[in-house]
Amino acid sequence: MRVTMQNLYTNNLNSLQNTTYDVARLNQMMSKGVSILAPSDDPIGVVRVMDNQRDLALVNQYVKNIDALSTSMGRSETYLSSMVETQHRMREISIATNSSNLSAEDRKAYASEMEELLKGLVDNINAQDESGNYLFSGNAVDKAPVVKDASGKYIYQGDASQRSVQTSSSSWTTANVTAEAVLFSNASQDILNQAMDYIAVLKDPSLSPTDDAFSTAAMAIQATLNETLDSIGAAITDFGGKQNNLSLVKSSHEEMILFSKQVIGETQELDYAAATAEFNVKLTALKITQQTFVQISQLSLFNHM
Repeated sequence: MRVTMQNLYTNNLNSLQNTTYDVARLNQMMSKGVSILAPSDDPIGVVRVMDNQRDLALVNQYVKNIDALSTSMGRSETYLSSMVETQHRMREISIATNSSNLSAEDRKAYASEMEELLKGLVDNINAQDESGNYLFSGNAVDKAPVVKDASGKYIYQGDASQRSVQTSSSSWTTANVTAEAVLFSNASQDILNQAMDYIAVLKDPSLSPTDDAFSTAAMAIQATLNETLDSIGAAITDFGGKQNNLSLVKSSHEEMILFSKQVIGETQELDYAAATAEFNVKLTALKITQQTFVQISQLSLFNHM
């Protein structure tokens, strides 16, 4: 078959274009540090990378959920622990004041302290997070859990809902406890109204520990305190157990994140040594092709006449 000048020109031009493309492609790979620039480079590898990137995004979201949940529960635990300390002092006062050795003025002074403790207890129950959401009102996060009604009694105005957060593909964790559950679900009267009743007894100069009404009120608040402390203690214990479990789940997720990143890296990471060697070969070939193309493009019968 006769090789014409047009054939030589076309073949050399194609070679020049292909080599230029290879050099540009290798240069782009090295600049990005990846071996896959398009799905056609490695279809199976691309699918593997996409699968692991999807898993990575999902697990990262679980970790974010766990961190937010852990922070929220830690904040709730702090306020619940403060409630426990407050109620321990309330119990000390209820025991100390149920004694005939105290004067009416002494009991009045204790009543003032009990009032401050009650205010602190209400403040803790109505605690909010950094976004202004109430911690212990269920899903009614825009409502203070505890308020006074028209008669001056404390009531719960949240709901009984518990929020659940997904922490893995198959598990959800309850994120909150309600003031209703820890304060208003006991057999006796809730501690808030019970404390108000006892404060009124302490302030009444006509009553003393020798009176049935006084001793009955003292026994009632102590019984309510015991029940409430048990409820809050159970909530704190529950949060503690969940925190431990979340820590284990998070560790498992972090291991999976490392594994997914490793698979992605191994699949698409560029072998710089091999790429550099190939780049140098292609670059040399490009220079030779360019020189040859220049020479061929100048060939014609007139050059040899």
